Amino acid sequence: MKILKHLVLIAVILLSNSVIFAQKASTVEVTIQNNKFKHVDLINAYGNDKKTYASTDIVNDKFIMFLNLDNDIYRFDFGDNKYMLYVVKPGEDVKMTINAEDLQNIVQVSGSPAMSFVQRNTTLSARKKTVLDSLNNALQSDPDQKYWSQIAQNVNQYVQTNQDVDGYLLSVFNDIDSLNALFRTYAPAGKIKGDADIVTTAFNKMLKSLDNNYRPFSSYLENVDHYYNFSDNRKSNHADYYQNLDHYIQGVNNRHDMAKSVLGSMMENVKMLLAERDSLAFNNLFDKKSSKKAWASKVAILLTAKAKQAALKHDEFRQAAKDDVLANQVITQAQQIVKDIVNGYQTRYNETDSYVNSRLLESIKENKKDISVLMFLDMFPRDQNTALHEEVITALHEVYPEHPIVKERWGIMHSPAYKTSVGAMAPELAFKDPDGNIRKLSDLKGKVVLIDFWASWCGPCRRENPNVRRIYGLYHDKGFDIYSVSLDRDAASWKRAISDDKLIWPNHVSDLKQWQSEGAAIYGVRSIPATFLLDKEGRIVAKDLRGEALEKAVKQLVEQ
Repeated sequence: MKILKHLVLIAVILLSNSVIFAQKASTVEVTIQNNKFKHVDLINAYGNDKKTYASTDIVNDKFIMFLNLDNDIYRFDFGDNKYMLYVVKPGEDVKMTINAEDLQNIVQVSGSPAMSFVQRNTTLSARKKTVLDSLNNALQSDPDQKYWSQIAQNVNQYVQTNQDVDGYLLSVFNDIDSLNALFRTYAPAGKIKGDADIVTTAFNKMLKSLDNNYRPFSSYLENVDHYYNFSDNRKSNHADYYQNLDHYIQGVNNRHDMAKSVLGSMMENVKMLLAERDSLAFNNLFDKKSSKKAWASKVAILLTAKAKQAALKHDEFRQAAKDDVLANQVITQAQQIVKDIVNGYQTRYNETDSYVNSRLLESIKENKKDISVLMFLDMFPRDQNTALHEEVITALHEVYPEHPIVKERWGIMHSPAYKTSVGAMAPELAFKDPDGNIRKLSDLKGKVVLIDFWASWCGPCRRENPNVRRIYGLYHDKGFDIYSVSLDRDAASWKRAISDDKLIWPNHVSDLKQWQSEGAAIYGVRSIPATFLLDKEGRIVAKDLRGEALEKAVKQLVEQ
């Protein structure tokens, strides 16, 4: 009878074990569209251990795996860095269709709520790229965008060309001033005096400089109408832009017409005199002093009056070129029109992005206890989505407390460094001031606050104190305050340092426990000076800023 009871007990145990194993086993059958793979391995999706849990060949564009694995994220590895993530859950009988040309998106799935969740979210994510590609293509072919981009480019080149030409013309006017000085020195009454070699050398050098500097302007006048035509194909809805452009063009033409009328005939004389000098030199007729003096006299006769007349227009031209405020305006205005067109497409994308993100967030929160949520959580950066990460990791930790990723993030989430990371709400601090009164950090909410961990014995802290005091003086009346936490042990030293360094703000606290300071423990402070800059909501926006960087950040926050 006892033997029979033992047999029955063993049978029950075996039966119960077989039920357990049957519940743990899972099956996945995968059909591959556009298949190009021959083999697949199931390996870890994360970590350095690339252990192979299952392996099979792909036959007739299909493969089947029988899995006895824990609920976790794995990876179908097809080789050549081609893979897709797969969530194993004991007891599931899963059928999937995937596309070898796009392994990140699942064509069809049944039998797995987790993989259905993955399919929905990858489809949503792919929608962003589809819309982005579509909008980019539309933007590139948008006739308004193409027109205004070309206008912006052409106007920019036109303005730059005119600025270059104006620079050459100013050099011409400067040369004319120098030429007038030469005439006063070597031809004061229209007659040449001084050494002929010196005079002709000086005149020749100056005329060559005049010719070289005038040539770009002469070339510009010949070609500008061919290269720059802004009168055709104008859009009817930007009359203000064309008005500015026309005013700019008219201003350019006016000063260039002035330059041409003042300099044109003079520069013709310059060319003729240079050609004559070169001809004389070529024919060896320029060796005699008499020939040099005759040429120099001709220079003085032909150019003295014209050079004086041209010099009178120097300041007028310089001022006209300098005061051409429309030059940058016509460039930036055209660029802004292009930017507005691009922003229109960006707004359309942002609408899709916002919609997709809201759906993804909703889906993540609804499935926050499923391990598959880890595949999408990091699409939302932790420093910008602290509450979401805390909610999801807390939920996952209830179900998977020993899962490596969950365990790691749970530990990070409960570390002082995490609680005081940029983007986190600053933890409360409440300690005694030098008079024994409790001062709370939360009492400063609504202000920009610098939490400053320091000590009287800390040399770097004391050297930074004058800068902190200066910034306090500049911005306290605008809503800036300081909450100083001392890591002193001796109360007298602490109070004396406050007085000596003229740290006039009232929020000085310390529990006089030095490195056992509870405030330092809360904020994970292991070295000083250490600072945390808070915005008006009490959120940490920066850490360990010094000098100009601290002042710039405080200024920006108080002015928001």
